[in-house]
Amino acid sequence: MRLAYLTDRDSVGGGMEYIRRQMTAHSGDECRVFFADRGECTAAKMDEWRADIVHVNHLKALVQLFRNPFARPQGKVVFTVHGIHLRKYDFLPKTLANRAKRLLRLSLERRLYRKCDKLIALTPTDSADIQRLYGPGLPVVVEPNSVDASEFAEAPADLRFKRDEFAFVCIARFDFQKGQDVLVEAIAQAQEKLRGSGSRTLFIGDGPALAGVKREAGRLGIADIAVFAGEIPNAGAYMTCGRFLVSPSRWEGMPYLLLEAVARKRRVIASDCPGNRDVLKGYSAANLFPVEDAAALATLLKEAR
Repeated sequence: MRLAYLTDRDSVGGGMEYIRRQMTAHSGDECRVFFADRGECTAAKMDEWRADIVHVNHLKALVQLFRNPFARPQGKVVFTVHGIHLRKYDFLPKTLANRAKRLLRLSLERRLYRKCDKLIALTPTDSADIQRLYGPGLPVVVEPNSVDASEFAEAPADLRFKRDEFAFVCIARFDFQKGQDVLVEAIAQAQEKLRGSGSRTLFIGDGPALAGVKREAGRLGIADIAVFAGEIPNAGAYMTCGRFLVSPSRWEGMPYLLLEAVARKRRVIASDCPGNRDVLKGYSAANLFPVEDAAALATLLKEAR
């Protein structure tokens, strides 16, 4: 069987990790990854490669696949919803422009989803929201992206930082969704207590919001207790460099890093958003705070031991 995996670009993160795991699970089949930013995710390309299953993982790739309304790949089309990005508009000002953008995206996704043979949701929360937002009757199945704890050995000894060198570590792409700005505000609110106890926070990652978050940290006077390390390969291993892993996301799909944290039995402070709460349900080493509530997060930072 030939399986084509379509995504927007070659990047670091949970989406590509999900594709890697899918390909490993189908190691007996012929698999190939196609990238939308290279113009590879077209129906013609799929038929040229003779794909039996076309597994799409991001909206840009799905748009490219169905861009020609008169062309459809011969293989079955499966789309994995890596978090419902319409949730972004719950956090933006309720302006006419934002309402229009939300409606346009909702209409586009509804039309594209109905062209798919199957939709995969990674959590029960996403499955229910897909039916609510895009209409009942869609062929949605839930496929949890679980990890095997045996995959994770002790962190390698050559990490740039020592084990538990920081009180907190936040590992994520710098993006509005990931909420690093909320964490910076919380650190500022708790800075007297954190500075007194020598508690620093390590930020790992790169992305469009990095420069703005760093500027805000400087403006709030917390540059001495907030360290920005940039993007680091094998970033998940660095969760051992903090006593707590912090995930302040506004929304998630299936947060791979939290799956890894649970498998490693790390202590977690996370926002109570879809995705986070699905992974951490019943996990005793996690503390949740309301989404975007910097004051509640500051309290957890001050109380962390």
